[in-house]
Amino acid sequence: MPECFNEANYTSRPRGQLLRAGAEVTVAPSMLSPADLLTPEELDVRWRLAVRDRLASMDLQLTEPVKRFGSAEELDLGDLLITDWVCGQVIGSRGRNAVRQDDDALLLLAANAGQQIIETADETVVLRPGGVLIMSTRTTGRFVIPDHLAKRTVRVPMSALSAFDAGGGAPGCLLLDTAQNPLANLFHGFLMSMDRHIGRMSAAEVEGARNALLVLIAGMIRGSRPHIGDDEFLRLFRRRLEDWIIDHLTGGPIRVADLAAAHSVSPRTVHRAFASTGDTVGAVIRMHRLAAARGDLVNTNVSIAAIAHRWGFCDASHFGREFRREFSLSPGDYREAHGCA
Repeated sequence: MPECFNEANYTSRPRGQLLRAGAEVTVAPSMLSPADLLTPEELDVRWRLAVRDRLASMDLQLTEPVKRFGSAEELDLGDLLITDWVCGQVIGSRGRNAVRQDDDALLLLAANAGQQIIETADETVVLRPGGVLIMSTRTTGRFVIPDHLAKRTVRVPMSALSAFDAGGGAPGCLLLDTAQNPLANLFHGFLMSMDRHIGRMSAAEVEGARNALLVLIAGMIRGSRPHIGDDEFLRLFRRRLEDWIIDHLTGGPIRVADLAAAHSVSPRTVHRAFASTGDTVGAVIRMHRLAAARGDLVNTNVSIAAIAHRWGFCDASHFGREFRREFSLSPGDYREAHGCA
């Protein structure tokens, strides 16, 4: 890449913003200059930015010398970022520094053609057509695309999944076979048929499709949980604690001591229950507050200040900061883009 070309000069669309179905990041006029005015290096940078914003931060190395960039077509359901990718031979890696740059989210990948090899600290999996891969943005590792790959991905903020029973936190790396797993097969069919319907949906129907997709995702994760010993008890107890949190979101601050007293256990047991799924009490409370507030923004005309007060934020300013941190949009802009009330 020429030294004079600066990636910082090119901006990308914030996560969570509603995008026109089928907008291809390498050519979309709303995101960059006409493709024939950009060099291959500039188009390459655009593709890397799309990977960062619509999947996760990672170091990328393109190993195919002729084709220097891929393409990404966007088909979003509110805050669920759905992308069709086409790319050549790529090597990528995510270390701890990359993980720290990203919000807590879940990534789902389904290949249409080709394969992708993913190596984590614990295992190596191969994504092929007919498979569904679920990964947390907390997971470190590397991947290799040995040849041409076409896939559809979904980026799900954990605050979106928090309203649905996934039986705990996000799996680090989970590969499901649609031929063996009926729910994964149902999810795969739902996901791959989205582009045939999204353009005809109203805002309320988009919200319904979003929630249906989240129900399927939560069900796949919940069904994959092992059922063994003390770990299973902690996961079940964590869900009981989480239900209590949801019921008390409008009652003011929620402390670990409150959870412990309400369930006649020690604060340490509360922390252990959430740690069993890689979570903290504070992070789970924050996710549920944001998920509930997002629901009000989309489905009601209640003022932003009233929503902030209802769901336990100090004030509208505090709510705005937390919401923008999660969704990359202010509450007002998000309501304007996704509201169906």
